[in-house]
Amino acid sequence: MDAIKAEIEKLSVFRDTPFLREFRRQLEGEKSVILANISKFTRSKESIEKERLETLFQANRNRSSKNKRNWNYVKSLQENYRPDLSAKDIRSLLKKHREGLETDIPDVAWRNPSP
Repeated sequence: MDAIKAEIEKLSVFRDTPFLREFRRQLEGEKSVILANISKFTRSKESIEKERLETLFQANRNRSSKNKRNWNYVKSLQENYRPDLSAKDIRSLLKKHREGLETDIPDVAWRNPSP
């Protein structure tokens, strides 16, 4: 690690050329890999568990927003085009539409369900 820092500092003496920029970038990459490995192997069990919980929390948030978006889309289709169908039926038609199959709802409605 210190050797890489020393090499990077020594490069400031040389004229700035494309090769030198590429070499400097390569050294910075090696340095970041080494730092990542150091931080990976020195983590505590608490920090690992905390990161896992944060990942789960973010995944649940993403899933929730996607489900809300799909639900609003289905409700909009139901209100504006097919009030006679239930939301469950429209969801099954949406699945068929996404698979490329023929449905009762026109393609215009699928593209823009607003009136």
